[in-house]
Amino acid sequence: MTSTAPAPQPTYTNARPQKHIGTAYKWLIFFGGFGAHRYYMGKIGTGILYTCTGGLVGIGVLVDIFTLDSQVVDVNEKNSVAPTLR
Repeated sequence: MTSTAPAPQPTYTNARPQKHIGTAYKWLIFFGGFGAHRYYMGKIGTGILYTCTGGLVGIGVLVDIFTLDSQVVDVNEKNSVAPTLR
């Protein structure tokens, strides 16, 4: 009688929590000029830039209104970790 071991299950380590598009939009709408949505997504450098320049004098906030969906998806893909088999 031969016994086969179960296939190893993928485990995810060091995965960061996923960011939500709705939450990012709330930060953008209420505090976009201060870069709050950038801080929420972990983009500290551009968050500081937005804070010092009033959201790049409003132009950066305007651009972010139309590109925030893809920015959140990119951040979530970057923060997710590929599974490792153990």
